[in-house]
Amino acid sequence: MPTDDSWRLATDAALLVAAAIFLSLPLLMVIGPGIKGLATLPPSVWQAALRSLIVALVSACLATGLALSLALAVARGAWGGRGIDLAAMLPLSASGLVLGTGLFLVLRPFAQPEALALPVTIIVNATISLPFLYRLILPEARALHAGYDRLCATLNLHPTARLRHITLPRLARPLGLGAGIAAALSMGDLGVIALFAGDNSATLPLMVQRLAGAYRMEQAAAASLLLVSASFTLFWLFDLGGRRAAP
Repeated sequence: MPTDDSWRLATDAALLVAAAIFLSLPLLMVIGPGIKGLATLPPSVWQAALRSLIVALVSACLATGLALSLALAVARGAWGGRGIDLAAMLPLSASGLVLGTGLFLVLRPFAQPEALALPVTIIVNATISLPFLYRLILPEARALHAGYDRLCATLNLHPTARLRHITLPRLARPLGLGAGIAAALSMGDLGVIALFAGDNSATLPLMVQRLAGAYRMEQAAAASLLLVSASFTLFWLFDLGGRRAAP
């Protein structure tokens, strides 16, 4: 007779297989046409890919640094820790499109939105990914504080030396994973840039939308394939770097 655990395992396996099929089918559908269309992509798509790459890297670094700072402050029991925790989770209450719309209305009287498209996209993407990175880093930061705070105090380590020799190596794994998640999310974002971007500041997701809207489906598939490949590569590189940097 099968046990309850075996039924749970079978159910979990079935759900995972169904989810994998659901997620992989759209990706598989763009591989063939995408490979054929890579040679026909206009230069504007490659320029958009470079913009997306820069936005993703800067946004990931910004979100990771901010999440690390907040997590370390809460782990040390800093004054206002509950407020810091609430502030770090606050972006979950708003989507990137909502934040982008608000910023668009705020900035429009003072500057051309197109001129600020990429900086605003970077800030919003970093803000949206902050709660995920914060929750990923916080438990490790608390464990690090509990295990090494007295030792660092005894050795009278300078904060810079403590960050370089203790904090960053010990938190390398969650930092790498979090940076990979932030970069992948930013690479595929289509919320803010759709409000701000002009012809000279479009990112790769926006170019995919424009190509599909113009019924240039082979080129849209190629741009989609490029987008998926870049997102997975960024995630893999950040995660690999974090695992290799860990002691």
